Amino acid sequence: ERARVFARDIAGGDPERMSPAKIAEYVKSSFNDDNNISISVVDNDEVIAEDYPLLAAVSRAANRVDRHKARVVEIEYKPSDAARVTETIILVGKGVTYDTGGADIKISGKMAGMSRDKCGAAAVAGFLKACSILKPPHLKVIGVLCLCRNSVGDDSYVSDELLVSKSGKTVRVTNTDAEGRFAMADALYKAAELAVGELNPHIYTIATLTGHAVACYGNYIA
Repeated sequence: ERARVFARDIAGGDPERMSPAKIAEYVKSSFNDDNNISISVVDNDEVIAEDYPLLAAVSRAANRVDRHKARVVEIEYKPSDAARVTETIILVGKGVTYDTGGADIKISGKMAGMSRDKCGAAAVAGFLKACSILKPPHLKVIGVLCLCRNSVGDDSYVSDELLVSKSGKTVRVTNTDAEGRFAMADALYKAAELAVGELNPHIYTIATLTGHAVACYGNYIA
């Protein structure tokens, strides 16, 4: 229940109380007394641009406001006896703290509720909180929260831009309101590299990609 409340607090928090910087602070303070948990936060603009270039593109218009700048939070759970670990779970969560749609801006009231576009990252944080409480002896868990704000402004990324990802692949932006895959792609690439050295790894992404779900399955399922 404590893990669920923790995740819900992040997911339902308004876009100022749960901005990227404040989520990072909240996560750090929530795990600060657990020896099985380690947390690292990437908050340097140059490092994010180098290691997470697609996330940096989404965050460009938001970077003019310090509290809205992107963060990447990595939470790692290791059981006390590492010899008992049989599986490694790597989770990458979408944490768009507010989604205006960017240059392809949401219209006709579709922007309301977009502070909940961070539910994927919230779920990842909640899962790690559950691990912190339950202490599963056989699991190592790594969670990555990709936190940013898809704002609109004179430095917005726009459709038709060509961006080079951390993997070296060039991608074309076709709609700035499809920002979730950009927010997570570089972290997912790094997770795949990390998984090579882990025991029996499984990689999952968790995200509120509702527009794509509607296209695939219809409104009821989404």
